[in-house]
Amino acid sequence: MHLVSANQSFFKKAMGFSRRILGRIGKLTDRCQRKTDIRAYLSGGRKPWSRGYKLSKFSFIEDVINDEEFLLKFRNLEYLPDGYGYGYDERVVEYPWVLSRLSLSKGRLLDAGSVFNFREIIRHPLFSNKDLTIFTLVPESQAFWQRGISYHYGDLRRMPFRDNWFDEICTISTLGHIGMDNRIYTKKESTNQIGLEAEKAVKELIRVLRPGGKILASVVFGKHQLIEWDGTPFAEQFDSLLLKDLLRVFSSCDSVSTSFYRYTENGWNVSTEQECQGVAYFNIHTATSFDLDNAAAARAVALIEVVK
Repeated sequence: MHLVSANQSFFKKAMGFSRRILGRIGKLTDRCQRKTDIRAYLSGGRKPWSRGYKLSKFSFIEDVINDEEFLLKFRNLEYLPDGYGYGYDERVVEYPWVLSRLSLSKGRLLDAGSVFNFREIIRHPLFSNKDLTIFTLVPESQAFWQRGISYHYGDLRRMPFRDNWFDEICTISTLGHIGMDNRIYTKKESTNQIGLEAEKAVKELIRVLRPGGKILASVVFGKHQLIEWDGTPFAEQFDSLLLKDLLRVFSSCDSVSTSFYRYTENGWNVSTEQECQGVAYFNIHTATSFDLDNAAAARAVALIEVVK
């Protein structure tokens, strides 16, 4: 019996050791593959959505959001270095803008749209101090339950949260998808309900935010466009009239401010509403070639900061 018990103990220890070794090899292989893919993107002309694009973009973003000098530039809306974010989409300005404005204190934070559900973002030190809830349409391929994050699924126009519950809410490039064909995300049939749907979602965001709490929101901006995928619109680009209608819904709040960033052949930088009017969205789903400025998606974003 003692021999059997000793053999079982040895076997368990050996299996545990083997699993740890295999896990380390897997992580090392993953890191090597990531580096290879990023090099492929950087050496291949930095073409949007090509091999390594997403990994390169998130590596760039992670460096920026962990650089206090860069965050200070976003907090103060200072001009960025020439070439900042060249070839990358609007996330390279949205993430640092948001993180430069979230409070450092503890509190309930709602991510309305699941923009934080990436390891390069979620491991930022700021989130260790937050009771984070992620609300999106359907479960995604990765989740960070071990970090204590709550995941809820449904429609932003009808959220299952009590009034005045959250201290802060972020909804990044999400409002333009409300009421659109969301099959690209859900893989299910959906019905388009274009018109005033983003405003309905905003009313819900205000409802679940506590008095004195903050909403940080963004929408792609420029000339009005319905952005198509598979023959139907999955997103809407706001123009000045639509933005004005959206901001009107926030009129019951204590303060509302709007900032703009624009993409050019020199990358992303601070801009104005007037300079951003008329710019077009680059839609990789319908484009037959890349444009000369190497745009990846939006060429302008409106960033909205609200205190209830």
